[in-house]
Amino acid sequence: MTSSPPDNTRLPAYAAADDDPARWLPIREVSERTGVNSVTLRAWERRYGLIKPQRTRKGHRLYCEFDVERIEQIQQWLARGVSVGQVAKLLPPLAEQELASTDATQQQTQTEQPEPDWKPVLDESLTALKDGNLIRFDQTLNQVSAIYPAALLMRFYWQPLLAQLAAEPEGERRQLMLLQLDSYLRNRVGARLMHRNLQAKEQKRLLISHLPGEQPKFELWLAALMCTDLNIPVLLLDELPSWSLLHLIDQQQVLSGVLLLGSEKTAALKQSEQQQLQSLEIPCWIAGPLARIQPELFTDCGWQIAENWPELLSEKRQQF
Repeated sequence: MTSSPPDNTRLPAYAAADDDPARWLPIREVSERTGVNSVTLRAWERRYGLIKPQRTRKGHRLYCEFDVERIEQIQQWLARGVSVGQVAKLLPPLAEQELASTDATQQQTQTEQPEPDWKPVLDESLTALKDGNLIRFDQTLNQVSAIYPAALLMRFYWQPLLAQLAAEPEGERRQLMLLQLDSYLRNRVGARLMHRNLQAKEQKRLLISHLPGEQPKFELWLAALMCTDLNIPVLLLDELPSWSLLHLIDQQQVLSGVLLLGSEKTAALKQSEQQQLQSLEIPCWIAGPLARIQPELFTDCGWQIAENWPELLSEKRQQF
């Protein structure tokens, strides 16, 4: 929903070039359009001065199309591996009066909270897991989560971290690290989903689960976590006993789609199972290693292959 700026909101100098300067967006709508959560948008504003939304009398942020385009430019530079602390040098400058309005407190915040580099962040997280210090792990994760969008966190943080864990020597220490991370992600996802789904009471939900018979793995929790960052309502099942359960769920709830993660080679589908999958009228995707190993099992049933599920969620977020 858009609205004209209230009388007390000053039109920024740079908005004069906008085709429709009376078009203003609240932070929630900007978050939905760009896929950048509101916490990250505030961090880009306060810590780095990358965007300068206007404010209502009550302090609510309002964004124009210029701001949305600028946010998309920031995402493009971050996706190329540029650190958020360097992005400002690569963007067109904001109007001088807007830059001058950054007060000393914001500048001091930038100085006190330096740009995190991925290697130290990953090393810190890995050390915290080795020490069993989940509080420190949580603090480290929250720092980067407040700065980087979900898709980039998956690419630069979670995937490298899981690769480092996989490279750890076999033994009880590695097993304990994996168990602790699994427990941490379960709790984090549960809390986030509860909060997000309460806000989206009657909205369609994206069903995320594993193939029948598979045990939950980290990708399941990370996919659900990414959905909460992208404001995608989710129905998460950590176990799917049989294919027929999909139909019961579809009858119970209004689903926007199904995303199943498969890690292991599976048996050929029975004719009855093929018919069940073909009869689902909602968009369905299969992701994970199985999508590369046995794609024909599912494409023959009308399902789509999502080899890169983080990219799928980013691209389809407004359709879910």
